[in-house]
Amino acid sequence: MRKIKTSGKSKTNQEILADKALMFKKEAKKNIAKAKKNLKLAEKKVETYMKDNPVKAAAIAAGIGAIVGAGVAAIIKGKRRR
Repeated sequence: MRKIKTSGKSKTNQEILADKALMFKKEAKKNIAKAKKNLKLAEKKVETYMKDNPVKAAAIAAGIGAIVGAGVAAIIKGKRRR
């Protein structure tokens, strides 16, 4: 194995890759924690909006359901024609 000198110590390529992998793993964990925090905040905002505007929230949910249903129906209809 080839040794590379870094900060007074020689490291193999494998050790360097292991260090980088650990660094990326730590960064990924930070990003996941941040995403979870943002999702919790978004969840609270949605819950608050639904409590403050129940009729509007129900109308939005019904509209989204109708759009999704129409899309699924169009896909199924398109597959039957083949």
